[in-house]
Amino acid sequence: MKCRITHMPFRSGSFHKSSVNAWWNPLTKVKKVDFPTYLYPDVTIILLTSIENNIHFNSIILLMKIKLVSLLIILSFSFSRTIHAQLPDDFPAITTEVSGTTGKGYVFLAVATEVEGIGYYLILLDNDGTIINHKKLDKDYAYDFKVQPNGQLSYAQFLSHHSYTGGGNAIHMIMDQEMNILDSLQLKNGYIAEAHDFQILPNGHYLAFGYYLTKVDMSQIIEGGHPAAFVSGGVVQELDADKNVVWQWRSWDHYDFNNYPFNARRSKGEYVSAFHLNTIGLDHDGHLLLATPTWVKKINRQTGEIIWDAGGDYNDFSFVGADSVDAVDHFMGHAFYLLENGNYLIYDNGGPRRKDPSSEAHEYKLDQDNLIATHVWTYARENDSIPAWHRGNAYRLPNGNTIIGWGGADGNPIPTCTEVDPAGNVVFEAFFDESMVESYRAFRFPLDADIPAAQVMEISVFPGEWEFSDGDGNHTGITLNIESLTGDGYNSVTVSKYHYAPMYPEFTDRAPMVLAKRVVVEATAITSITGQILFDVNEFNIRNPEDITIYRRDSEGNGLFVPLTTDFNEVQNIISAEFDTLGEFIITWPDVEVETLAAIPVSPAMDEMVNQEHAVHIEWAPNGFFTSFQLQVATDEAFNNMEVDSIIYAASIYELEDPAENTTFYWRVKTLNGMNESPWSDTSHFRSTPPTISITTPNGNEQWQAGLDYWIKWDDNLQEDVVLELYKAGEFLSVIDTTSSTGAYKWAIPDDMETGDNYVCVISSMDDETVLDSSDNFFSVIDTVTSTVPVNPVRDNDLLIYPNPTDNQVTLQYHLQDYADVGIRIYDITGRLLKTIIDEKQMPGDHLIRHGLGNMDQNLLIFELRVGGEATYCKVSLIK
Repeated sequence: MKCRITHMPFRSGSFHKSSVNAWWNPLTKVKKVDFPTYLYPDVTIILLTSIENNIHFNSIILLMKIKLVSLLIILSFSFSRTIHAQLPDDFPAITTEVSGTTGKGYVFLAVATEVEGIGYYLILLDNDGTIINHKKLDKDYAYDFKVQPNGQLSYAQFLSHHSYTGGGNAIHMIMDQEMNILDSLQLKNGYIAEAHDFQILPNGHYLAFGYYLTKVDMSQIIEGGHPAAFVSGGVVQELDADKNVVWQWRSWDHYDFNNYPFNARRSKGEYVSAFHLNTIGLDHDGHLLLATPTWVKKINRQTGEIIWDAGGDYNDFSFVGADSVDAVDHFMGHAFYLLENGNYLIYDNGGPRRKDPSSEAHEYKLDQDNLIATHVWTYARENDSIPAWHRGNAYRLPNGNTIIGWGGADGNPIPTCTEVDPAGNVVFEAFFDESMVESYRAFRFPLDADIPAAQVMEISVFPGEWEFSDGDGNHTGITLNIESLTGDGYNSVTVSKYHYAPMYPEFTDRAPMVLAKRVVVEATAITSITGQILFDVNEFNIRNPEDITIYRRDSEGNGLFVPLTTDFNEVQNIISAEFDTLGEFIITWPDVEVETLAAIPVSPAMDEMVNQEHAVHIEWAPNGFFTSFQLQVATDEAFNNMEVDSIIYAASIYELEDPAENTTFYWRVKTLNGMNESPWSDTSHFRSTPPTISITTPNGNEQWQAGLDYWIKWDDNLQEDVVLELYKAGEFLSVIDTTSSTGAYKWAIPDDMETGDNYVCVISSMDDETVLDSSDNFFSVIDTVTSTVPVNPVRDNDLLIYPNPTDNQVTLQYHLQDYADVGIRIYDITGRLLKTIIDEKQMPGDHLIRHGLGNMDQNLLIFELRVGGEATYCKVSLIK
């Protein structure tokens, strides 16, 4: 039996009350010992958490029911122990303010910034600032420290940081409630998990996402784009309890690069961030909710198709109760959660179209049939807005409060988190004393996974109907209709209800959806029992009672769940299930139906030349659910000469070892789901060749202007780096660079390069200098100053300056996508600032400025356009 002990750790002059568990067993005396044991007459009381502070016990009340007698024992004693323990020197100082009734539990924070003198910590914080527990991370900081639906703790441990967007590659660590590592989760099929979000579903499956990069010629899509850009895409995976991938979705399988609304200003580099995923979850109907800072999408888990978009360029919703422009911005943030009432809670970092962006939290009701979004609630600071432009979340607590983790504001002094009641009154705030310290998100959770939300014991049980409710809020929502039992008349039956999903669930067939609540029914002195277990629909807040099936397993926390014969009584609003033994019971309903659809061939691309000296990586994109695939690779289009005919289990990649030389291979794949199979995918083909390089630019007759940037382009099938060399009149001149074999290199031609029409570019393999190619014909380098119309220069569409060259006045033309800080400055070629033209906030739209250069005596000027934190540069020649 379980009792609850109140302990009062003393730290820095403040007291704190919290609850821990002690188990008392009349036979063995002790069930678990994690801390020194204190004995008092016939009862053993164990403190389950290590609190290295002063401890005082007073008036511990233990309620025991032993057979027919209820015995109330009041133990009064005092114990004091002083342990001189200090927090580490690099632990971040935190200040808290309590001004009302908060939700239960502790605040979950994780240091997520690089600040000198501050370590990487996971932090459990009580309202008064007491550090309940902490864990130091040695190598890097973490995101998303929280409690999962099954009561386990998790966080995203960074492995590396992205250069092209926020976040980074990570492994999701899973802990017990004492913060001991139990397990971890990583994506499969060659992908690496991303740090922003991770969910353990109540049925034991996992949801996680990551990024992948696709090489795209962005110069054909965005003026000034990189001809061999790596464009990020999002990949989402659902893994089963054994961590096998059962569902996968990739963004670029459902979008066209040519029609995608790329941000022109942010899409010109070698790496382009197109999908910045931050929130993942399931909607009430089992389909996927996926959010970024610019939109929310609902994705069909059967087909991978987009069901609807909220916010962003593709918004499908009309709005009630909020201005439509503002409402679209409301769906642009860092968190999107389904609430228990069926509405959705959003953390909005602050829309880009607002003149004074402020982070806010919003609740919306979505009519998904008619695509109408109705505004329900907003929390916004009235007098001291919080411009937290990155990270953050909003999370609804069981008592109706909302805790908001504000994320980051680049060192501006803002709260780390704020808790508000339904009326918007602040009841709690926490601040890192060092304002540069940030927590990616903030949550509040109790650490009570092993404590029943309700527990009732009945003694001397006999056949009949037994409602397990003690009053005073101790309602399990369970009634047992016992038809027969055998055993001792001095028996007992205990029903415990937990507001957590089961641990390590197993199912014989496909896992159903599971409610994140469970019921454990235990008995003493009973050898057999049969009857019905009745679940109160209202008590368990069941949305779809007509679809429910009750499952049971023998042992709490392990073993196979089996379905029970289940019925719904609409009149009584009761779900009943037949049982012939007790154990752990869960509430389930069917997952979305499986549609077995053909996969999409991904790599190698159609007609691609692959290097025959290496294994060929074959990859396909699943559509919907799968258990396995049949892959065929042949050397003929009719698939008679088969090289591969294999079943690939729970994966969508294959390595073709030792491909035949100079051979065309045809391949296709079929999706398998148990006894169901899809049609064959479209047939793709590739050709194995020796290592190859083929220059496409400069390849003859180009006129390139000294002092400007131009793209050298080539095709290859190499994995190693390549060397770019410049020849003039057949003589070696210089090594331009050694670079990755990406197919494109931006060459900044020196201002003082000798003009001429007899230049050739040579590109060779870093590993084998005999693998090379050169320009087919000569290209020219022409003079910078005298050429008034440069041929094919690299220009940034954000800043157009004309005339160039000029003798006095220039016109500057640029376009702003968002309201932003704008600076235009002029430098000489040494980087010395000559003049600031403007330094101000400007509205979105087209801008045109005419500016006289006066008596500047430089031959070459560098114009800088800086928008926010990004800069664009253009060179202008000044004619004297």
